[in-house]
Amino acid sequence: MHIKQPANKRGPAAFGLKKVSAGQPALASIHVEIQRIAGAALPAADNLLADWLPDGTRKGKEYWPTNPVRGDRKPGSFSINLHTGKWNDFASDDKGGDLVSLLAYLRGCSQIEAARILAGQLGLHFGGDHKRDLVDEEVARQRMARRREQLQQQDDEEARAKWEQASGRARRDWALAGKADPNHPYLASKRIKPHHLRQRGGELLAPIFWRGELVSLQRIKADGGKLFLRGGRFKGCYCLFGYIEPGVELFIVEGIATAATLHELTGKPVAAAMSAGNLLPAGLELKRRYPDVVLIVGGDDDRAKEVGKPNAGKLAAIHAASMLNCGYVLPAWPADAPLHLSDFNDLAVWLGGRK
Repeated sequence: MHIKQPANKRGPAAFGLKKVSAGQPALASIHVEIQRIAGAALPAADNLLADWLPDGTRKGKEYWPTNPVRGDRKPGSFSINLHTGKWNDFASDDKGGDLVSLLAYLRGCSQIEAARILAGQLGLHFGGDHKRDLVDEEVARQRMARRREQLQQQDDEEARAKWEQASGRARRDWALAGKADPNHPYLASKRIKPHHLRQRGGELLAPIFWRGELVSLQRIKADGGKLFLRGGRFKGCYCLFGYIEPGVELFIVEGIATAATLHELTGKPVAAAMSAGNLLPAGLELKRRYPDVVLIVGGDDDRAKEVGKPNAGKLAAIHAASMLNCGYVLPAWPADAPLHLSDFNDLAVWLGGRK
């Protein structure tokens, strides 16, 4: 298994703040104007995003559309926070901190031009188009900043309450569950052992941990369908196979079956981050908790999706490895491996079927 080191990190294109020469408005002044327009846009975020990205869906405080810039066909990697304006596409690593940068990204223009367009949509003046009362503007800016902080605190409090409720359900269900049947249809189809998974009725239960405590569960049905506990903590959490030791390689992968497969093949500890988007947050948490481990990202290789859109699993693994300053591995596909196979478990099952 060859471990690759990530290339030097390249961030997304900077959407438009250019250096100014003598005689042009000061960059700091333009930056203040852009921030003013970005802050004024937040109360209208729902309407603005419905106009810019009409195929999106609101989920809590976030808006999830497809990404027209990269020809995205299905929502899932591109999200915008309606309270702060921050946006991110983990599949392409494009991201920004406000709605002005988002509009610049969508229109392919500078942030200055995007701010001017957005000001027009909001019925506001921009730049030198008006004489501003700087005192009133600063008061308004501070008021909007306080409002954003209040909304964020409210969101955090609501999330913590849901996390606490979900962790209570997780501990109860985990205590009531018994050992997993080695012949459970999901385990049989994936050709993996039960390990520490438990079973309640026809469902397998995979424990999800945060800083050593059980905080949620993933329920796995006989047909492979998966559900998380509603409201459960997720970001930075993981399901661990094996035992972590200082100086020993620790793999971090997406799913349960992949984690079990790599653990069985290598004997090394493997953490399932439960999604491509959680590889980096879970990796950061593992590095914080176990600073002496040798972290390696094991990525899914979504080869069948490379036609027409990015290989999301591979890109997420490379990005996570770059940010974590560690190596990464991908499945080593034989020339005749079907394209729909994407992870280490797919490869192991396919190879096992050839024997």
